[in-house]
Amino acid sequence: MGVGKTTVGKLVARKLGRQFIDTDKLIEQRAGLSIPEIFKQHGEWFFRAYETSICEEFSKPQNLVIATGGGALVHNNNLERITGEGNIVLRLGASVQAVIDRLAGAENRPLFNNPANPREAVLKLFEKRRIAYQQLRTRIDTTDRTPEDVADEVIRLFEREVARNSYRLLVKSPVSHYSILVNAGVMNELPQILDDYGLKAHTAVVTNETLRPLYGEQLANLLDAVLITIPDGEIYKSLATVEQLYHDFINARLDRSSLVVALGGGVLGDTVGYAAATYLRGVRLVQVPTSLLAMVDSSVGGKVGVDLPEGKNLVGAFKQPELVAIDTHVLESLPDVEIRCGLAEAIKHALLADPTLLECIEAIRTGDAAVLRRAIKVKVDVVERDPYESGERAHLNLGHTFAHAIEKVSDYQWRHGEAVGVGLVAAAYLSAELGRLGGQDVEKIAAIVDGVGLPTRINGFSPDSLWNAMSTDKKWKEGRTNFVVLDGIGSPTIVEDVTRDQVFRVLEQLQA
Repeated sequence: MGVGKTTVGKLVARKLGRQFIDTDKLIEQRAGLSIPEIFKQHGEWFFRAYETSICEEFSKPQNLVIATGGGALVHNNNLERITGEGNIVLRLGASVQAVIDRLAGAENRPLFNNPANPREAVLKLFEKRRIAYQQLRTRIDTTDRTPEDVADEVIRLFEREVARNSYRLLVKSPVSHYSILVNAGVMNELPQILDDYGLKAHTAVVTNETLRPLYGEQLANLLDAVLITIPDGEIYKSLATVEQLYHDFINARLDRSSLVVALGGGVLGDTVGYAAATYLRGVRLVQVPTSLLAMVDSSVGGKVGVDLPEGKNLVGAFKQPELVAIDTHVLESLPDVEIRCGLAEAIKHALLADPTLLECIEAIRTGDAAVLRRAIKVKVDVVERDPYESGERAHLNLGHTFAHAIEKVSDYQWRHGEAVGVGLVAAAYLSAELGRLGGQDVEKIAAIVDGVGLPTRINGFSPDSLWNAMSTDKKWKEGRTNFVVLDGIGSPTIVEDVTRDQVFRVLEQLQA
């Protein structure tokens, strides 16, 4: 309250030639009571019920300018309602003193009724709503600014957000909402995007030795950021690298308000993400994936972590990014082997939930942003339904139990995407072994994997060594096997207690 929503909203509506609605005034009209009277006669819950009804009513975009109450999008999933079909929400803010000055003498603010300590009252209310407010990425500070100036900025931001909606995926998590922006050239727009989303801060860009001259130095200059470099390769996805990053962050004078930008593939994003999640108990993170595999898979969903000698990703955390910026131009500089590795995860997503993507593999290979968004959307939908991997999200591990074992036994000489490719074929064979998938579908999956240039055989690895490597897989529970299989293309399921003999028969089929 007191940041200027109604005043600015009226100006924006006039400038855009749109109807203006103030939700507080609308509630008063419909209830036939002033807001203080509603609170006194019926309580706050009655007022919030009206707000929820209004958010539902205006969930479909209707070319309006709506000024909400300060708590309207805090309660009862109202933010999801109002943004679910494309409405754009901008958050106005102001300094504590500005709010106090603007509310002086106000008689229609039941949550701010002449408090003995106005500053404490404002801070207490803000803290109560802080988590909800942080989900609103686009913010404008109205302190010491004229309503006319703020209205003009609202319109500028609104028009930019409308344009971004054409290449945005919105991810909703229990603790935040964030955008995945997928478009050619989006990396060059990052300074403006960070500014628009209230993320402009003391920043460190972390990249690897390979990407530093290609993109790292340019991005650090664009963001006026400190540039930190770590070694390239899976063997550096380790606690030792994370410890070095802590020292680098300290030397860069990063604090809790700082921002870390992870510029690289899946290994770098996981490693830097884990460092960001744990340094000072968490600093803000932006993912800028540069490999197709990271774009389609690892940069989405908030899982970060590192490997131990005993297995992959055994140390980790859930760390939701503030933003994921995917620049499809970057794919032009990728070696073909990296493109193939990324296609393994795209094929996996098609097998899980969107079989028609199997007909669009070439479009993904060439960086078609619209098709790439479809492939990413499969994972977004799953992680929204199961953010902490308590059920359905395990489906995303299709082929990965086999893949992680291959990586470990090969001493990580196999690339992750290559291992996932043959892992998908192994999962298809296992599905058939269990009587869940027909032979034609098995042959189709193997042909698709082979057709993009990924391996479909694992010569040189004994079934015993692979089985032993699987035994440390974090997806197994209390020593019980746990595999994701297919009941059909587009229909994954989890099967426990698959026998050693069944797995060995699959592994033997994968020998040339």
